[in-house]
Amino acid sequence: MYRFFEESKFQDSINLSPKNSHHFLKVLRIGEREKVEVCANNGIFLAELQEVEENIVILKKISEVEPKNESKIKITLFQAILKGDKMDQALKQATEVGVSEIYPLILKRNVANIEQKSDKKVQRWQKVVEAAAKQSKRDFIPKVNSPINLKNLIDNFKMKDLIVPYESEENKTLYDLKNLSSDIALVIGSEGGFEESEIELLKANGANIITLGNRILRAETAAVCSSFSIIYYLESR
Repeated sequence: MYRFFEESKFQDSINLSPKNSHHFLKVLRIGEREKVEVCANNGIFLAELQEVEENIVILKKISEVEPKNESKIKITLFQAILKGDKMDQALKQATEVGVSEIYPLILKRNVANIEQKSDKKVQRWQKVVEAAAKQSKRDFIPKVNSPINLKNLIDNFKMKDLIVPYESEENKTLYDLKNLSSDIALVIGSEGGFEESEIELLKANGANIITLGNRILRAETAAVCSSFSIIYYLESR
């Protein structure tokens, strides 16, 4: 069943956005009595076509749908900015496994430099995340925020449990962390990894530095593996 995300409330009916209306009519070619789901500001609803006015699809409500696709574990992903399609892949797959919010992270060893075009990049990444949320039937679309640096992270997210996979850590694993909350900040490094001074700064501010195993993972692989492992571990406690 197809799912649409709308920023307005669903009362007895709802008007789809021009973009969603075009997708409904021209791309998916949804039939008159075919059921769809709409994630609106006031919940998730089962709906079907009521009418089309000037190429805008109007859906009528059939029933409310109980949200069931979101984890109670909230992961805020701080992903070091990766080059080209690697960033797209990291954000897409992290969205599929359940991260709640995303901050592109500026680290010293980042290969990509987006300083002059960060707004356009964030808009592009938001579209990648939106597509991934729709494909994986998320109940909402995670927000991609403006890039921040390590100091911003430490100053503004002290209430979260910080987890940092690091290739030079050999002993501590995720399963050694016994008192984690359900609100996690996951920090993933860039292609060049972290500088030691960055790890020391994170340690000094309470971060849990862990290993993901004996094999070195690409940054985009580390993001999805870590996100999935944290959600699975905390949900199964």
